[in-house]
Amino acid sequence: MPSFNNQSEPLTDEVEELISYRPHWIVRKGNVFFLLVALAVLMVTWLIRYPDIIRSSARLVATNPPKQVIARAQGKLAKLLVQDNDIAKGGQHLAYIESTADYHQVMALFHWLNKTTQELGEGELTLAMTEQLPFFSGLGELQSGYQQFQDQLFATRQTMASGYFVKKQKALQQDLQYLANLRSHSQQQQQLQKEDRSLQEQEYDAYVQLAKEKVIAPLELNQYKSRLLGKDQNLEQVEALITNNAMSGHAKYKELLDLQKQVTDQQQQYRSSLLQLKSETEKWIQQYVLVAPDSGRVLFAASLAENQLISNGDPLFYIQPGTSGYYLELVAGQRGFGKIKKGQQVIVKIDGFPSEEFGLLTATINYVSLIPNRTDSFALKASLPNGLHTNYGKEIFFNNSLSAQADIVTDERRLIELFFDQLRKIGER
Repeated sequence: MPSFNNQSEPLTDEVEELISYRPHWIVRKGNVFFLLVALAVLMVTWLIRYPDIIRSSARLVATNPPKQVIARAQGKLAKLLVQDNDIAKGGQHLAYIESTADYHQVMALFHWLNKTTQELGEGELTLAMTEQLPFFSGLGELQSGYQQFQDQLFATRQTMASGYFVKKQKALQQDLQYLANLRSHSQQQQQLQKEDRSLQEQEYDAYVQLAKEKVIAPLELNQYKSRLLGKDQNLEQVEALITNNAMSGHAKYKELLDLQKQVTDQQQQYRSSLLQLKSETEKWIQQYVLVAPDSGRVLFAASLAENQLISNGDPLFYIQPGTSGYYLELVAGQRGFGKIKKGQQVIVKIDGFPSEEFGLLTATINYVSLIPNRTDSFALKASLPNGLHTNYGKEIFFNNSLSAQADIVTDERRLIELFFDQLRKIGER
């Protein structure tokens, strides 16, 4: 058995080097380092918030969207009256399509009809009587209606001007005046005849009394009676004359009414012809002329050039209003709907404008429907505080058919909360 004494045996160089080696600081303080790293990670997960989102389909809607101008006839684009990006006023003509009618003649006729119709609404026919209707020979399909209106205008001027009807009306009015004077004289004569008969009747009554007293002979009384009957006959003749005068006046008045009816009927025919031609002209303009429905910037829907063949129904222009509001319509499903509230932020990706290139839109929920629709989804609305400007500083051009994908940020939770939620779910399995 070996013996041990108080003196240590000498160590080898290798052992001495191993014992004297001092470990690296990571080995010496590793536990503290990893503890600090873990605390830092926990602090980061506490500080960083991750959005809790609900995905939804969406659609851009404008309160005053760009108006589309569509061709309503097939043919060549005869004339372009504006250029792309021009500013147009509401009602301004943008272009017109080739037709059998001359555009300039139709527009000149339309302006004349507008001015005349406006006066017609005020109950006046001054322009119809005074202003000469321009002569047009290139109205195409409107030429027949124009010719009919021209005939009615001529007949109306003959009726209302110093022509046959006016002269006849004046003659009838003069006849009525003559008859009125004759009636007045006849009535005066009638009054005199009544007074004369009254005197004759008094005289006859006196002689009747004398005949009863046998002062005069009955034959003499018959003479006075004959005189009284003569007065009655004269009075009846005057009354017959007054009656004939009244009948003549009534006949003249009826003739005057018939004449006035003819004048009124002719004026009505003129009005109907005027409005009919105006309606046909407006229909032609609607079919062959492309008109700006509102004021705004003109945007060509495609490359346009004169003499280009246009088909009926082709969209040719867009009129972008100077000011317009936009909002977002969303549809949220049943899952997670209870977490959606007003004021929550929405991140919007427009399908037609890739977010990698154009960026994202930001919206805010301002309406939440509490009643589901037929597909058991809920309708939402969100305002766009920045309009159609993305976070990249680019502006998206609005189109009615634009669809989008929306992420509704219902809450921003800490990362550590999400981590523990996942652990809790795993523990519940």
